[in-house]
Amino acid sequence: MVRRNSKITRQQKKIRDAFVSERTVEIIPAKREFTDVKTKKLRVAAYCRVSTFDESQSGSFELQKQTYTERINSNPDWIMAGIYADQGASGTSIKRREQFQQMLHDCRCGNIDLIIVKSVSRFARNQLDFISIYRELKALSPPVGIYIADINLNTLDTNSEFILGIMAIVAQGESEQKSASITWSVIERFKRGIPMIPTHNLLGYTKDQYGRVVIDETEAKIVRLIYDSYIEGMTASEIASTLMTNHIPTVTGLERWTSLAVYNILRNEKYKGEIIMQKTFTVDCFSHKTRKNNGEKPKYRLKNGIPSIIPESRWDLVQELLKQPRRKSKSTSEIFVPKLYIKKLKSGKLRDFVVLDPSWKSEDIHEVFK
Repeated sequence: MVRRNSKITRQQKKIRDAFVSERTVEIIPAKREFTDVKTKKLRVAAYCRVSTFDESQSGSFELQKQTYTERINSNPDWIMAGIYADQGASGTSIKRREQFQQMLHDCRCGNIDLIIVKSVSRFARNQLDFISIYRELKALSPPVGIYIADINLNTLDTNSEFILGIMAIVAQGESEQKSASITWSVIERFKRGIPMIPTHNLLGYTKDQYGRVVIDETEAKIVRLIYDSYIEGMTASEIASTLMTNHIPTVTGLERWTSLAVYNILRNEKYKGEIIMQKTFTVDCFSHKTRKNNGEKPKYRLKNGIPSIIPESRWDLVQELLKQPRRKSKSTSEIFVPKLYIKKLKSGKLRDFVVLDPSWKSEDIHEVFK
């Protein structure tokens, strides 16, 4: 302890002596390179994002791209480094934004000096993502700045981190509030028996011109065939094999059936007209991960919510059979399969168009369209 105090005293004496003796120290100015940032043209990129493909947002999306293109090209000190644009991409997850990831890659490769973005929320609404990316870009050599247009702030400014931290927290709070509002709205719909039923992946159903769920009779025949075959003694794997042998496509249009796909149809309560809502739930608004609801959240049952393809008594019988050990299979030759299966496209620009089977004869086509 005595030795340490003695060392501290000597250091203090040196400092006092330096001030008393007024030592002369020559300051050598820093050399300014010819590539100084003030004389070198900056390679500037812009990032644009809208969360949906709605017509109203499409206009905003295009306006952002054109505005930034004009702004960069009109500045004599800037060189266009690219316009990176993600449409239909959520702000809460950066992993799903392809153009955003490409922009970060180009920054790491040294191809960009400055990124222009409309606001913090356009860049990232997850505070952790924003701060980590901002710091990574700032630590690159040379550092990459982010110019936030609506607050006129460059992240390379000395006081930027404090301000941006506050802005990122606000943006994250807005995302959480928006997510909570959407969740509340969905749950209120469930409580009042207003389900959301996509039919593009639900064999046997489609939607009419008013958006109501209706039975697609062509596909419904296949659903009934699956239930009848299972009750008659066929296994799920044999049913799948029979469907593939007869070139019956799945709901996605592929002719590849699995026993799992058959089991999913046999267990789906929608075929008896019943709807169970909130069978899955989103863990949080940032990861967007969904989890099967094993009792963590309430579920909502709506009977007679859609037209039934399978009578309830027959559906219940299948559920009992599913609990039993493997049964003796029935010969597939005894199972009736429709000669002609008419497949309609259920989504996209060609919705309701009929897919023609190349193996059909002219009389088959006449039978389909008569």
